[in-house]
Amino acid sequence: MVRLPEIFFWMSEDERWRYKFVFQALILLVPVVGLVALLGWMTIICDSLRAGRQDVAPSGFHLRRGVKPFAVGIVYWIGLGVPLSGLRYADELWAGRLPLNAVATIYNDLALVSYVILIVPLFVATDRGGFLGGLNVVHVVLSIVRRPIRTVVAALVVLLSIVIGIVGFALIVTAPFTITYAASVVATIAAWWSLPRPAAQAEPPERPVTATGAPVPFRPPGVEPEA
Repeated sequence: MVRLPEIFFWMSEDERWRYKFVFQALILLVPVVGLVALLGWMTIICDSLRAGRQDVAPSGFHLRRGVKPFAVGIVYWIGLGVPLSGLRYADELWAGRLPLNAVATIYNDLALVSYVILIVPLFVATDRGGFLGGLNVVHVVLSIVRRPIRTVVAALVVLLSIVIGIVGFALIVTAPFTITYAASVVATIAAWWSLPRPAAQAEPPERPVTATGAPVPFRPPGVEPEA
């Protein structure tokens, strides 16, 4: 499994990582289909890392794997956007007599932060439980509560990945490649986030004691005690 300090450069261990990134980035140029394929590519990377393999997923149209996280992401995006639209509409209806515009601005910022925090837990929940697993809000929230530190780290990595993806737009041509690289980083942090928590170290079994309270000495099986 990739360790946390290696999430940004472990891909170079795969001899064909350059070709895989380039071809997947070119597929990303196809509207909608490219994004769904990229999400499917991410799920394969995440599953591979969880299984202990450090190989970049083959490039391709992984639509069957990507359609579920794509649909779940749209549902949550709409769900977080409905209250914002309601606040905007109410502000116009009341002609600005209430400070609803300021409330809408604050809500918009909080919704964006929430979406960033939810990306990794939702991705993992959808990968494991399918579309309904991603929509199980209670399970998603509980998984975040059980991993507070990991969730914060994952959110910071997602933010950094978003910045990396946006940087590519400065040169326009490089945007598909930076987005593809950022997607691989998000898939890696999702695999790290989903690791089981270290179990508490088991306590050694208590040794039996005699009637006087002294520990019974070790005796190999089949050996009778001396009279």
